[in-house]
Amino acid sequence: MSEPFAVEFDRFNLNYDDNEVLKNINLAIPSGTCLGIIGPNGSGKTSLLRSIAGLIQPVSGGVKVFGHVPSRSWRHRQPIGYVPQWKSIDREFPISVYEVVMLGRTGHLGFFHSPKTEDHDLVKRILQRVNMLELAARPIGQLSGGQQQRVFIARALAQEANLLLFDEPGTGLDIPTQESIYRLLEELHEDGITTLTATHDLMALEFHHFDRILCLNKRIIAFGPPEEVLTPDILAKTFSGVPWPTKLVGRGA
Repeated sequence: MSEPFAVEFDRFNLNYDDNEVLKNINLAIPSGTCLGIIGPNGSGKTSLLRSIAGLIQPVSGGVKVFGHVPSRSWRHRQPIGYVPQWKSIDREFPISVYEVVMLGRTGHLGFFHSPKTEDHDLVKRILQRVNMLELAARPIGQLSGGQQQRVFIARALAQEANLLLFDEPGTGLDIPTQESIYRLLEELHEDGITTLTATHDLMALEFHHFDRILCLNKRIIAFGPPEEVLTPDILAKTFSGVPWPTKLVGRGA
């Protein structure tokens, strides 16, 4: 039997109250894909990621992740690493870097079990991987924005997920920090992890090579390799007629 797609949407429709958020999403994302999801604010990018994580349910149609319908309880057994928008996280909560990353082990440990030696070893390796081990004891609120983002990526990695979801990972960060974060995401993909990254900022395409691009504005505008999708016409349709630099066309060819 062939390996299932990482993510499959089938006639997926999502509404909030009476507002249409996502309409008739039909999409199959192969395992191992490095996908960039681009579109303006309010285009449904976050909702798409939250649907994959099992946090919200459609009004009709469905989504499967590695052949299973995602839910909150399923996510603990088959973890998906989800890094929400940086601004949505309470960065003043009194907790250390190490404790934040250890929270990623909850699905493996259960809520009433203490971490074992192998859990501590894994957390230390992951902190070393994201260059944050030296700051393991630092309160999360005392870190810079880029450092905090690395910690939340580390928490997702602690779940040992083979699918990572990133929602606007560069927002609010300066250019050099954005570059370093996107470089880290590329390294994770090189390890064989399927990565889905949502952004409204096309500068991300200068920092990070995606092997597939999804242009989204409540419905799918285009999906495919960057050299086929990143054209002025498609970008104009995606961003409601705003012109974009033609130097982005053909990136990744």
